Amino acid sequence: MKFTKNFVAHYLDQGRKLQSKRALAFATGCACLTLALPMGDAYASKWVTGDHLGELVDTGLLPEGANVQVLMLKEDPRIGSADCPAALFTNSENNRMWGRTFLRVQCVGSSTPPFFVGVDVKVWAPVPVIKNTVQAGQPVTASDVEFRTMDVSQLASGWVTDLNHLNNKEAARQLWPGTTLKYEHMKGQAIVRQGDTVKVTVRGPGFAIGGTATALEAAEQGQIVKIKTTQGKILHGVATGDLLVEVSL
Repeated sequence: MKFTKNFVAHYLDQGRKLQSKRALAFATGCACLTLALPMGDAYASKWVTGDHLGELVDTGLLPEGANVQVLMLKEDPRIGSADCPAALFTNSENNRMWGRTFLRVQCVGSSTPPFFVGVDVKVWAPVPVIKNTVQAGQPVTASDVEFRTMDVSQLASGWVTDLNHLNNKEAARQLWPGTTLKYEHMKGQAIVRQGDTVKVTVRGPGFAIGGTATALEAAEQGQIVKIKTTQGKILHGVATGDLLVEVSL
């Protein structure tokens, strides 16, 4: 049986005139329905029963493979009693359904005014975790990582969601087993390191000459690196490849 918006709205208007037993029977029959009620601009138009609170979570916020669990922080004695024989729930328009938050409750079949209940929105998803100790400066590879299912609503943002991000990356600091892998834990892999002997190409208007120099610092692809020539002159160039530096005059 399908209920229209107009029917539900009419039922809510007339609900306080119905006996609690009839209202509860109505709610039982609609336990799997998602209802849309025009409750004003301050609240979302989607209303659900207590068994479908997860449908209020914005799926656009969920990482791939996530499962949502919405738990009441504390059972409200009004819900299921004569004061609120049938309850519908909605989320306020600008409230993020993530972690501990609240929902608005509309009672069907009673004169109880709307009220709020606290909920805990848990979002379980696979998260990359370090399984082998990685020293600072060492490459971070897929073999150093395993996925564990975690409640990401309790994690600070910034964890790695795609292992392709590991390409040409090294640990920015020592990473211990069990560490949630975040973008800030990695940096681009250096193609020139301090103390390396590098091949240098010096380019100017109409000429290019080659030579060697010592790198005075590390650099990733495309970064500026300071070098010292065999004559002791300090130059700045761009790291263009493994142990390759180009200086423009």
